[in-house]
Amino acid sequence: MDNVYEDDLFVPLENRPEALTTTVRDLIGRVEKGRVRLPDFQRPLRWSGEDVRKLLDSVVRGYPIGSLLFWKRPAPKARVTVGNAYINAPELPDAWWVVDGQQRTTALAACLLDLDQGVESKWSMFFDVVAKRFVKGPCPPEKQGWWVPVSALGDLRRLGRWNRESFAGTEEQWQTIEDVQQRLLDYSMPAYIVETPEEQALRGIFARMNSTGVRMRADEVFHALLGHGHTSASVPDLTRLQKWCDQNDFGEPTRTDVLKAVLAMSGLDFTRRLDAIPQKDLTKLVSHEDAEAALVRTTDFLSVDCGIPHIRLVPYPIVFVILARWFHIFPSHDAEIVRGLAQWVWRGAVTGSHIRSEVSRMNEQLRMIQPNETAAHTLLRLHQRATSQHIVRWELGAFNSRNARSRLEILALWARSPQYTDGPVSLNALLGADRIAREIWQLNQCSGLEDDIRDLAKTAANRVLLDSPSTGLATTIRDWDPVKHHAALKSHLLDGDIFQTLRDRNISEFLRLRSKAISGYMVEFLSQKAGLQRPDLLPTESYYDRMDDLV
Repeated sequence: MDNVYEDDLFVPLENRPEALTTTVRDLIGRVEKGRVRLPDFQRPLRWSGEDVRKLLDSVVRGYPIGSLLFWKRPAPKARVTVGNAYINAPELPDAWWVVDGQQRTTALAACLLDLDQGVESKWSMFFDVVAKRFVKGPCPPEKQGWWVPVSALGDLRRLGRWNRESFAGTEEQWQTIEDVQQRLLDYSMPAYIVETPEEQALRGIFARMNSTGVRMRADEVFHALLGHGHTSASVPDLTRLQKWCDQNDFGEPTRTDVLKAVLAMSGLDFTRRLDAIPQKDLTKLVSHEDAEAALVRTTDFLSVDCGIPHIRLVPYPIVFVILARWFHIFPSHDAEIVRGLAQWVWRGAVTGSHIRSEVSRMNEQLRMIQPNETAAHTLLRLHQRATSQHIVRWELGAFNSRNARSRLEILALWARSPQYTDGPVSLNALLGADRIAREIWQLNQCSGLEDDIRDLAKTAANRVLLDSPSTGLATTIRDWDPVKHHAALKSHLLDGDIFQTLRDRNISEFLRLRSKAISGYMVEFLSQKAGLQRPDLLPTESYYDRMDDLV
């Protein structure tokens, strides 16, 4: 058959798949012998213990659990993973490689085979013969005579041994257990076997079938179609790009955000579902090397020029995607361009124009970044879309390090170079803690105070950038010396009268004074970062380049 889809990622099959029926007994037997393998385009296991429990329950009830799809081809000698355990599999000429059904196949084999799954409770399943339902482990000591390990149900001899050593129920309950075992092992399901030398055809099938089971994320669909093992060596490797971004401890963006950046660099609409993007466009992606270079420039710019030292502190992560396209199109700039671009980042953060939900605005800004324009002219157009209103005041709201306003407050406090009494605070230590900004007063200490004070206790006025295993740091800070440790106190906006109220345990006055200090500092800090204290002074050439487009 002629390939009418010459440039198509979804390569057609030469022969139709073979349809057959397999039982759970046969399937787990194949897994145990190493006759079932996982291709490299498969995604990681994402099922929870509850998903596994529901699968076992569905099988025993006779509910349909969907069909399986395997790719029949040779397999090398290998150490095959089954859940948390391993099987030494021999070289085979006709192994079944899972294309669709990885979660179900793994769940059945990991639970029913006698394998060492370690302490991972996801695969530790039992059948409670009293309640007549599957339950997640571990098994309480008092239930050992009535909770049958599902691994014992996977084999007649193992179940017989468990009967002799542990069973404490009635004959009727034993009949129930035997019935459950038979229903599990004899359960049959449809399976399709594909034989083809075209790996890309299987990648296409896998991506198309992602709507069943646990839906794949966009980055997983991308990995299936174009990931490791694809014929083109220049296709961006999302995982490698993730790690590449972590140079200088900037942190790794999510693989989904890296994919969005790759699509943006390639001039594609990253807001669309991946399977809705024309396949011919997906074959013309930016190369891995070019993506790598642009992402390094992006992380360096955010860290050095914007003063945002870690990906977790970027107020609106979508800026990472837009900047990746910018530095792909405009890889080098003079100081004026860099300063103006940094101001654009901060203005968008302050005014909310970088909010992810503003899809039309994001796409408009991305479309402005074109190779046939100059960087200066593009920067001017970006600034025209960003509000440049002066910041009159900063209202403190409930602190949450996951929202943009709180991240701005963290960045402002970090810009003060926070110190301990004996040296600087470590950003890595802060990020490694459960809370990047610890409470000074515990909320229960404020429970009897006025409503407005209790509200202030939930804001940045009651937070400090100190690495500590506990919260409620007032007791620790109270012991600092106001003269000897003045620099450390000032770095946290805790000096002067604010520190005195802390020492006096006057929580209400402390929170009033510090909220006023932080609010005032935020206005000053953000105005300076966003360049709102003076008129816009963009590169001179930006005002003269292609003026006809600006009329």
